Amino acid sequence: MRLRSLKQLIEIVQAMTRPKRITVLGSSSLLAGNPDLGEKGRPLELSLDADFLVEPCDPRQAGVLHEAIGEGSLFHREYGVYADFLKPDIGETLPEGWEKRCVYLGPDRSVRCLNPIDLAVVKLKLGRDKDVDLLKAMMNMGILTIAALRKAYQESVMSEREMFKAGRLLRKLELECGGGYDVASGDPPVVRESRPLIKKANRR
Repeated sequence: MRLRSLKQLIEIVQAMTRPKRITVLGSSSLLAGNPDLGEKGRPLELSLDADFLVEPCDPRQAGVLHEAIGEGSLFHREYGVYADFLKPDIGETLPEGWEKRCVYLGPDRSVRCLNPIDLAVVKLKLGRDKDVDLLKAMMNMGILTIAALRKAYQESVMSEREMFKAGRLLRKLELECGGGYDVASGDPPVVRESRPLIKKANRR
């Protein structure tokens, strides 16, 4: 996902629905502060989708947008990239205070992107191979430090299951990337536990 492709998708959404605000979630949000990440040989070169939270956007509008630029659309087949449109309750799965930390995509204050540290926490919770690869790439490029990720993890509200899964991955990253507490001890940092259940997020 190149920056120009992301902007093209955003422009289409704006033209079709004239939303009050668009929030870019997922890995494409990194392009706000690192516009070259989608270029050849860079971490987002093979990323094909952008996750959007469009406000306001009712189910009918979301369906129209999906038909225009969603996965499998003519736009997708023509340009190789597409947009996923997330439901408003996606915010419940993001770190507390995430909206205050969003960064703007250029001078347009109606388009904002998830802060890299909040993206990192989301990726830590998901823990898929591609999420781990992105976390490592962020660290290698100086976008993220292991200390900052550890601090964000400690301050995050998670379920017991999420806490265990994220803590185990964090210990692995600590061991591979260095720094912080004694990874050999096997004791993760203390994290505030959330309500019993957190709604499952859409794919990011």
